Amino acid sequence: MRVQPLLALEITLLSAVAASVLPRAEAAEPAKTQTVTAGEIKLTVPTTWTQKETSSRFRLAQFSVPKVGGDAEDAEFVVFFFGAGGGGNVDPNIHRWINQFHPQERKLKLTSGKCPQGDYVLVDLRGTWNKPIGPPIAQKTVELPNARVVSIILTAKDQSNYFLRLTGPEKSVSANVDALRAAIAANAKSEKDYKLSEEH
Repeated sequence: MRVQPLLALEITLLSAVAASVLPRAEAAEPAKTQTVTAGEIKLTVPTTWTQKETSSRFRLAQFSVPKVGGDAEDAEFVVFFFGAGGGGNVDPNIHRWINQFHPQERKLKLTSGKCPQGDYVLVDLRGTWNKPIGPPIAQKTVELPNARVVSIILTAKDQSNYFLRLTGPEKSVSANVDALRAAIAANAKSEKDYKLSEEH
């Protein structure tokens, strides 16, 4: 159908008016971040994570991570370092973390990757967690249902192991897993499945 010139002009004017009145979709602003030095590594974490005074000499950095989705408490992010060669090997630590979760509903995913500061293994656990409280020597725990613990064992270029742990209620941890990877510039798409040795 041929559009009359006058009608075509009216359509053009109406389109221009609509474009000027309707709000334009704006791109979401990127989350603001802060750079934190923890021993020999540098981390880039959201400014919404509140840095706390460390409660142990083995904690290089400690943050409160805001709760989401009706969770009762905040999550926590901690960087542990036990000195050059300290902290044990990768697989024994993974087995220990697995055993902190009730086996009936436990979910586990293991991946490995590389980032600018070294190689890493990522341990993702969900379920009911026997959360350690107080000094490790006390061996005290509190049961936390619907928990998620995402841990990164980062082997730095000097071969020292750093243990990065994001722990807490599942929803709050899940909302910050991407930020955890971003802290060390890790790329989930390039990660590979990690084969865990048998526990002895």
